Amino acid sequence: MTDSIMIESAKNISGSDKDHFLEQVISVEKSAWPSELQATKEKFASRLRIFPDGFFVLKFSGQIKGVTTSLITTYDPSATRTWDEITDNGMIEKTHDSSGNALYVVSVGVSADAQGQGIGGKLVQSQIELTKKLGLKYLYLGARIPGFDPYCRQNGDISPDEYLKLKNEKGDTYDPEIRFYERQGFYIAKVIPNFEPDTQSRNFGIVMLWKNPQISS
Repeated sequence: MTDSIMIESAKNISGSDKDHFLEQVISVEKSAWPSELQATKEKFASRLRIFPDGFFVLKFSGQIKGVTTSLITTYDPSATRTWDEITDNGMIEKTHDSSGNALYVVSVGVSADAQGQGIGGKLVQSQIELTKKLGLKYLYLGARIPGFDPYCRQNGDISPDEYLKLKNEKGDTYDPEIRFYERQGFYIAKVIPNFEPDTQSRNFGIVMLWKNPQISS
């Protein structure tokens, strides 16, 4: 089964294939995310046009089952920008800056029928490898905390900072999405309120940061 999994860069997609390619990408997006978090075909088309090097898909037996996109920007530890502000509302046209020091992961999506097979990790690793290839100092993203609202409803309200300190029975970070990114080598850098409309996360976003070990401080 592993032999049929392949990560591909979208930078070589030809004009005649582009529409069909984007239709497959949107199919993954709709399967992966609740409606309020789904990007449109127009936004993916813009990301492909502006920064095709940061656009990767994972194919399983020839079908696209995972998608990740990124942009180049400058990482500012003091900034509290929302996802819309960082990504130009998902279009990246006004915020992609090739002179920046960081790669920002705009999206990672895996089809519902392919989740739990390590596809998300492979997509994130493709962005890590791109960060190294481009000689950038940082890779970062705004993660969700989808377990936050359910936890508070069941156990009483706590702050997101308190929630992020919780561990599961194995001693790992309680929230599944934060746990996933920590396993990819990221760490929590900041909590940002009103990051994006996301009921499960109570609209909080968590800045997850990866530092390129090939570049000294």
